[in-house]
Amino acid sequence: MARFEKGNPGKPKGAKNKVTKTFKELLQNAIDELQDDPHSNMVKWAKENPTDFYKIASKLIPTELQGNLNNTGVIRVVRE
Repeated sequence: MARFEKGNPGKPKGAKNKVTKTFKELLQNAIDELQDDPHSNMVKWAKENPTDFYKIASKLIPTELQGNLNNTGVIRVVRE
């Protein structure tokens, strides 16, 4: 009798969800556009509402980073 292997053989471990990636790109584009509008400035809002800003920002920080140590001792962060 054949045994099943653990995990999802169709999706590589650590692969990004396409919907999440697309949403993050759209969100970044919106933020960039809002920064150019003097009536809608994210930095101004963040200064006026630091607690709310950091609650949101903390959810966007990657939970895992990968890096490579080069021969000069400098770590190069690899973001996906």
